[in-house]
Amino acid sequence: MVIYYDNRFETINFGMSLLDRSIEKKDEFFIHRQLSEFSPYMNEKSLVASFISQGIRSPKEELEEGGFEIYLEDNKIFVTGADYKGTMYGLMDIAETIELYGIGSIISKIENPFLKIRGIKYNLPFEPYDYGDPVEKNIKVCLDKGYWEKYIDFLAKNRYNCLSLWSEHPFHMMFRLDKYPNTCPYNDVELERYKDLFMFIMSHSKKRGIDVYLITWNIRITSFVAEGLGLPAEIGDMFDQYNVVYDATNNIPNNTHEFDGVRQNLDVIKDYFKECIKTLAITYRDLKGIGTNCAEEMIGTAIERQDWVIDSYLRGIEESGRDLPFIMRTNMANGKIAKMFLDQYPSKEKYISWKYSNAHMYSSVNPQFEKLWNAWDEVDMNDIKVLYTVRNDDIHTLRWGDYDYIRDYVKGMKKPFVQGFYWGADGYIWGEDFQHAPNGHKTWKYDFEKHWHQFELLGRIGYNPMVEESIWIQKYKLHYGKPWGADFHAALKAASKIIPAVNRLFWINYDFQWHPESLLSALGFKTILDFMDAKPMPGIGTLGIREYVNAKLKGLKIEGETPQDIVNIIKESVCLLNSYTKELRNNIPEEYIADDIECTLLDIEAWKELGEYYYNKFTAALELVFYESTGIEQHKDRAIQCLSEAIKNWKELSRIWSEHYMPYKMARVKYTFGWPYYIRDVKRDLEIARYFRSEA
Repeated sequence: MVIYYDNRFETINFGMSLLDRSIEKKDEFFIHRQLSEFSPYMNEKSLVASFISQGIRSPKEELEEGGFEIYLEDNKIFVTGADYKGTMYGLMDIAETIELYGIGSIISKIENPFLKIRGIKYNLPFEPYDYGDPVEKNIKVCLDKGYWEKYIDFLAKNRYNCLSLWSEHPFHMMFRLDKYPNTCPYNDVELERYKDLFMFIMSHSKKRGIDVYLITWNIRITSFVAEGLGLPAEIGDMFDQYNVVYDATNNIPNNTHEFDGVRQNLDVIKDYFKECIKTLAITYRDLKGIGTNCAEEMIGTAIERQDWVIDSYLRGIEESGRDLPFIMRTNMANGKIAKMFLDQYPSKEKYISWKYSNAHMYSSVNPQFEKLWNAWDEVDMNDIKVLYTVRNDDIHTLRWGDYDYIRDYVKGMKKPFVQGFYWGADGYIWGEDFQHAPNGHKTWKYDFEKHWHQFELLGRIGYNPMVEESIWIQKYKLHYGKPWGADFHAALKAASKIIPAVNRLFWINYDFQWHPESLLSALGFKTILDFMDAKPMPGIGTLGIREYVNAKLKGLKIEGETPQDIVNIIKESVCLLNSYTKELRNNIPEEYIADDIECTLLDIEAWKELGEYYYNKFTAALELVFYESTGIEQHKDRAIQCLSEAIKNWKELSRIWSEHYMPYKMARVKYTFGWPYYIRDVKRDLEIARYFRSEA
């Protein structure tokens, strides 16, 4: 095979490197030639990679930005991209087909991106939004260019084209201001190291067709920046995440931002931010865009907050002379103010960002918060572009992968005004895997390598929701072994239905209030009483436990998803997991149960116990509410029985966890993650049920 391509483009070179690797694995012989040497009259077996402007071959249908066509003609394969990114994706598609199925399985096809922007929300550990082991244990790896190279390559392979980097205040690591030199605490050697890192992240992303955005929380500065501006250090004190004081009534942090108004009304701070934004735009030419909001850490009217961002961020960009795309976050407020700001922003490429599922993407495939919170009232939807912020603050330990859920979730995003999404977590960084014990079966280094399936699903389906699930089944067969790979895939798919069902029945908006994988919040372990009073996810038609019991007792017509439906979904998943775990344990020879096979099998068994725990706890909550309303002792007896079983589930879950995981301090809820630490809380639920009294 002779492969003709234009090696002047790094994106195409990357796609070609993946293709080369796939062909080499099949022991096929091939050579490279410059595209300029190609003649359509050659008889040799060849693959020709080009993009439209090169005019080698016009695609049959119109290709959109990032789209590609693969066309077979005689003994030639043509890969035509709408641009060099599209050509790279086309080469990746062929490389994957060869690796999974063989060269003979390549077919003609056309693919255009379903969502224009498919991104990652990456909270940097530098001046972070919060503290805990996910942050502190990832500082070193996030200073390593080798990590970023591997991560960015991984994202590109899975069709991501946006990397948003989030930090409360990154500027002092990125440059020294001529006007305010004392705001940078580093010497020249240290600063150059940090600058080199950011330069590398942006330049390597560009080589992989990925746009980098830098997103801040607007007005936050550090104590040393305040001192560098000639101000008291206290003015730079940001939200003290170590000592958050929570209001037990509303389950939200008390407002401890003493200096918000001071920061906002000091001209020197406004000018400092303007200089930062200008210098950022001038220094980092590979930076695609920036973003912030007009809410957090600010005071005054919406117009006053907007004016501050205009006088700092917008003026800085204007003085830089660059046309820099902008993302204005709404923070779940009405989009009208964000639109007012963007109307004054000169770039044509500008977006309003909306938290699509709040902190819990694993809940419903059709979240309704835009409608519930009047996101677009008084906003001309023909005149805005929206990016969804998608947050997984649900699952950070066990593996996850449900093709059907992600396909339906991504399809639900498709609206005329929606350009795409970026997804990630506020309470976790998928950097170095600090959770796993350094035992023999850990064969990966980075968390995204362990959670590859979750990452792949969002990127690939965001590009093409019609991509076949069989691709991942085949990958599981190659990864885990053909005899049992399909069972591993099916088992994790069944396991992945548990948390979405849980969140639909037990919904709390914010990540510090509810982490369903651990049953923890900033106020501690969620008890059986919390479950009895739980509110369902709003707007999707799921009934809460008390609402359901009341309707049943009154003989009312019940519509929508009921608590019993949720319990049945969880029970079905548990039954499937029970079957798969037995089958896998029986069929896999003992000498093969090692490495990722062993780790994944333990995760599947953990999911079974966690699912059964939730089944028993939700059932107990239902029975206790029935008992509370009727006084019928059988309901209480059933609740006690279920909570007794739940203790067994939790103990087994704890045992499995202890075989290969280590505890860590969680960032948002401030507790230690590790199921054995909460056995006493689980037992307390049983005591609550035993002493519970009905008022009926």
